[in-house]
Amino acid sequence: MLKNCVKMIVKHHVKGWNEFEALVTKLETEKKPINVFFSGDKDESGKSWCPYCNQAYPVITKVVETAPPESHFITVEIDRPFWKDLENPFRKDTRTHLVFLPTLLRWKGAQRLDGSQAANPDLVEMLFEDED
Repeated sequence: MLKNCVKMIVKHHVKGWNEFEALVTKLETEKKPINVFFSGDKDESGKSWCPYCNQAYPVITKVVETAPPESHFITVEIDRPFWKDLENPFRKDTRTHLVFLPTLLRWKGAQRLDGSQAANPDLVEMLFEDED
């Protein structure tokens, strides 16, 4: 007897630019939607140095459970000294071009939430529901 296969979003967690770039390059070959949450990294207690990231994290975590199946969700943690460098690739690369943390975006799409927008449940839900 075959069991029903429940298809869910695939979650990934990386730290820093090199891990992010390697993962997204690999996932792009699958031709499935990729949503990315850029956040300040967390300490041993689970809190980020970025207060807005701490506000957005529970909202995004809840909404991501309803994301379209067979899509990818990447959480990217960025350490504070690296983020403060205005020349870091998260800020400079044209594919990410981050100005704020947190940022939630559809990879290679127009959908993007910056700063406090990423803590708004309605906006986060619309980002995940919106088709390219």
